[in-house]
Amino acid sequence: MDIKTILVHVDESQEAAERIAFAAQLANLHGAHLIGMAQTGILRFMREAALPGVELGDLTPLFGEMRESAERCASQFDTVARRMSVASFEHRIDDEDPAMALALQALYADLVVVGHAAASSSGHGAGAGIPEYVAMNSPAPVLVLPNGRPYTPGFTRVVLAWNGSPEAARAVRQALPLLAGAAEVEVVLFDEESSSARSPAGDVDLARFLSRHGVHADVRRHHAKGEVGNALLVLVEDRRAELLVMGCYGHSRYREILLGGVSRTVLRRLPLPVILAH
Repeated sequence: MDIKTILVHVDESQEAAERIAFAAQLANLHGAHLIGMAQTGILRFMREAALPGVELGDLTPLFGEMRESAERCASQFDTVARRMSVASFEHRIDDEDPAMALALQALYADLVVVGHAAASSSGHGAGAGIPEYVAMNSPAPVLVLPNGRPYTPGFTRVVLAWNGSPEAARAVRQALPLLAGAAEVEVVLFDEESSSARSPAGDVDLARFLSRHGVHADVRRHHAKGEVGNALLVLVEDRRAELLVMGCYGHSRYREILLGGVSRTVLRRLPLPVILAH
């Protein structure tokens, strides 16, 4: 799968400009169309404000301010995209909640780029839960960028978290365009100390699958002493990985070994960019 349409979340956070710049570089690298998505949050506010005695007409000035805020975000997106010479781009403004608006637009995108919302995010359109919601409610993979420093899309060291589930397989397939230029790709499988379950077979098949796509990967099994999410984060730090690829939120108890609980741990701490797919 080629990356030809990239959707990036645009908001008023301090990290927005760096997120847009990253998405712009990625669009240039893949010859992709870039869409900047800003949200007013008006519809969510209206649902929350739908109380007896509240006249929505009285809220018109507030709605105007919310729309002006979204327009400022869209203008910033245009400015960064032009400065970085993106060949094809556009912005869109939606009145829905950010997560819902992004998930809907992601139906027509190959990749969604979002930021890592701090737990203290507040205000209308705050980003808490956006990565999980979009990954769970759209077919597109979600690339989550940590806060704190700029990133470039030339990932040379990549870790793939694998447990043989459909979610993990989708994540690997959808990340193939980003794996093609990596110098080091490691597939990690964890056995959980507290469970008799073991990672499924297929190590050789996965390595061969990746090899046919021009990706050389080392497949390694690990025994997690304690919670797998923490063990995975220690491993990516030890490998000095620049990107983590993983499925998220499986349904059976076995898949929780490398999906549900691990997803929460990784997103809570998020030391590096991560691609999520469900």
